[in-house]
Amino acid sequence: MSLSAAAAAVTGGEARPEEDERILVSEVEVRGVEGELRRVAEAALSIKPNFGYTMKEVQDDIHRVFDTGFFEKCQPHGEDTRDGVKLTVEVTANPELRGLVASGANVLPQRVIEDAFRAQYGRTLNFGEFSKALKRLNGWYEDRGLFGQVTGVDMADGIVDVRLAEMVVSGLALRYVDKKSGEARDEGRTRPEVVLRQLTTRPGQVYSTRQARSNIDAVYSMGLFDDVNILPQPAEDSTLEHPKVDLVLNVVERKTGGLSAGGGISGQGHAAGVVPGFIGSASYAQRNLFGLNQKLSATVELGQTDSLFRINHTDPWVGGDSSRTSRTISLQNTRASGTAIHGRASDDPGRTGAGASTSGDPGEESGGDAGSVVVARLMGGVEYSRPLATGWTGTLGVNWQRANPLTFSGGDSDTLMLALLRAAYSGRADTALAASVEQAVPVQPSWLNFNRLRLRAERSVPLGAGVSAQLCAKGGVIFGDLPPYEAFPIGGTNSVRGYSEGGVGSGRSYVAGTAELHYPIYGPVEGTLFADYGSDLDSGQRVLGDPAGARGKPGNGYGYGAGVRIDSPVGPLRLEYAWNAAGLRRFHLGIGSHG
Repeated sequence: MSLSAAAAAVTGGEARPEEDERILVSEVEVRGVEGELRRVAEAALSIKPNFGYTMKEVQDDIHRVFDTGFFEKCQPHGEDTRDGVKLTVEVTANPELRGLVASGANVLPQRVIEDAFRAQYGRTLNFGEFSKALKRLNGWYEDRGLFGQVTGVDMADGIVDVRLAEMVVSGLALRYVDKKSGEARDEGRTRPEVVLRQLTTRPGQVYSTRQARSNIDAVYSMGLFDDVNILPQPAEDSTLEHPKVDLVLNVVERKTGGLSAGGGISGQGHAAGVVPGFIGSASYAQRNLFGLNQKLSATVELGQTDSLFRINHTDPWVGGDSSRTSRTISLQNTRASGTAIHGRASDDPGRTGAGASTSGDPGEESGGDAGSVVVARLMGGVEYSRPLATGWTGTLGVNWQRANPLTFSGGDSDTLMLALLRAAYSGRADTALAASVEQAVPVQPSWLNFNRLRLRAERSVPLGAGVSAQLCAKGGVIFGDLPPYEAFPIGGTNSVRGYSEGGVGSGRSYVAGTAELHYPIYGPVEGTLFADYGSDLDSGQRVLGDPAGARGKPGNGYGYGAGVRIDSPVGPLRLEYAWNAAGLRRFHLGIGSHG
């Protein structure tokens, strides 16, 4: 190829060499900029004088100059010389970024926009850095699950106009879906306003997938639906510049009430009789009373020693209160064995079943005279609860109670009016805290007057491969009038395992701690290794009649062992085998997490 044809090819003329035909470049020059920008362009070029290059290699070099991001135009020119083709790269620098205007950003903070572009002000605009800044704005929306993005960019006289579009919620609708047919129904058993009040999304807000998931969880937690989902649909007046979305909440209702009956083993596990702790129960429950998500339950339990009648009514959202205050009213009449307080410390090896010891002194009876002690209580009360902050819930309540026998007052029964204040935290990382203060108010001179404080802390620590450590610590103290049946019992299935219920002691104050290691076995079955400790802090003798000391309870003790847990709809089912500080062994059967 002649030199003139080669120069024309570099410049973009009609003469085109073969792809692999080389052009001798005698000189390389960058024009249009000076100083630092010229050095940037020259550094991007790999073409050197007095070497031959194909047209593709020349074009690749021009692209490298353009890819530096500092130039809006980059044009090669070829000129014949005696020694070859002189390659001149003509570049036009981007304008200097002097300012920025963002339009359409309603939730995107101005600070985020300023931070994204601040380093580029007063400098030649670089396309690469500018693109990263735009991606940073889009990333802010993505990180928060918000529907928003940059839709366009214009620049004039060094001022950049960034256009953003945020998808706004236009409307909310509720659709009841038939469970069998999957078709929409005109009405449901739950009032629409009761469902929709669970949503934190409101018309005019930017649509958030994170908020949508939270709304689904809130509606599902009502316990009234088998399936909940949100279907976003473009609104009729939605445009590219101003996108809008209508949200349809689809719910499939479930059965919310009915009668049930059953039997089981009491958590006391210590009632006298051939089958210790056996109970039968019948209950009625309605979780959606009047379509308002109010809960009404009535329960009757009858055992060989224990009996219970309880009726509860819960309104989860009193009068549509903006603070989401709930109210629970309860009435309860119980007769319960006093074994946990008045039972003996030692276990009878002759007993069998859940809670039975496999070693002990054959000369002692478990429970002893405790079988004749039955504590009867009549109670009624009301509690109000509401969220306080993220993860925190507060409860305020009042409870009236009449109990007998073994009274503190010395009369036929004790009467008390108990005010309750409780704060609970259930946060991330499987951490839970609970603290409560109860004050018995002596409305009449004969009524009890005491103050009770309780504290509990739990933490779950993942160790990997499905293994986790569960830690729990709790304690309490009582000041003032203390009837024996209100003392803190220590020991048993949900306290210090390896002991009978209340087998460690009972006191005005106590501390207890548990460490458990959970590891997977198969499916819903887990294995556990555990160690427990509990102490009455030498307060047992300060309980009226010193029931723990009179029955030879040690006042402190520890237990350790192993067991299995099976997840179930009513909570973990636990079968555990434990040794205590005296070397006695014991099976424990429990429902729910330990403690």
